[in-house]
Amino acid sequence: MFKKLTGLTLATIFVTGCSVTPAKVALQKNSPTHKVNVYSVIEQEQLNALYPIQDSSAVSAQFGLVGALVGGAIDGSANNSAAETAEENLVAIRYELKDLDFDQIFEEEINKKLSGNVNVDKVRTLKSKDAVKDELKTGEVYLELDTQYMMDMDFRTPFIVTNVKIAEKNNKKSTSSDKVLYKNTFTYFGTTLPVPVKELNPELEAMVRADWKAQPYSVRSDKVAKSNYKKRLKAARRANNPELDFDEANVISANAWSTEYKEELQNNLRKGIQNLFTLIASDIKDSTDPLSYAKKGVTMKGYPKNHKSVVVVETEEMQVIRFTEGTRAGAICAMPNIASTEKLVCL
Repeated sequence: MFKKLTGLTLATIFVTGCSVTPAKVALQKNSPTHKVNVYSVIEQEQLNALYPIQDSSAVSAQFGLVGALVGGAIDGSANNSAAETAEENLVAIRYELKDLDFDQIFEEEINKKLSGNVNVDKVRTLKSKDAVKDELKTGEVYLELDTQYMMDMDFRTPFIVTNVKIAEKNNKKSTSSDKVLYKNTFTYFGTTLPVPVKELNPELEAMVRADWKAQPYSVRSDKVAKSNYKKRLKAARRANNPELDFDEANVISANAWSTEYKEELQNNLRKGIQNLFTLIASDIKDSTDPLSYAKKGVTMKGYPKNHKSVVVVETEEMQVIRFTEGTRAGAICAMPNIASTEKLVCL
């Protein structure tokens, strides 16, 4: 049976210890309170997907700080093929999302949820980080959100990742040296589809055999006919093998999102945006030093030993955790609260 990939393991590098920079920089109470412009960077125009890559250097090139695929170099024909396959699986899904204006919904939630925590002035949705640099003025305090919305590489779970930063622009062109007043990473995982199951036809092999036996002796003694019969028999056996390979399973899951689960996919993305901004608004108010979380972190069920976290919120529908160690310290992840080993977990 095809097994669920339980996390973004190809892209995740987890580092422990206090010598690393944690994901969160807490906003201090004496931070500037004047109006700030908000820049929402959403580079993609439509839903994208993770896909497996075979070369570790390609992994490093394609995955960002949050373990989400954001583009970059693709090494070799195998990786090009994986990218093309993912694009093919996205065609029908994207069509069903044609009426969902992700950028607009995201911008609306900025105005609804952040105005109580940040003195928001203008909100701009931009398509590149370079565009943000062009907009900023020296000394400007600004809020930047860098967002990707994706389908996990097995096409069973949609998710949204947002990097949030409040910073003060210095007099250089690059924003990497700006004074960071607050930052953190937020991830929202939507519903995970059931493990795909292959539709079998147990009578197919018997039908191929019966058809062959019904042929006259002259046909059954022919070498070419015998060879063709063996090929058909082999194909029938393969079709009735319950094991799904990666590509077969992805096709089934992708088709489910564009048919019986199409409304749920839209709801997942809408709810994901809303929940993310609830978490962002709450986290901006939390001035706790992220390094202090390490004292409280525990290894949750289903996670590797070095992945420690604390539960922030838990309801019947959703579980929100905060990572407590290394480069992920302070980062927040939300996921459906279901007891299943087949759901995507926050790594």
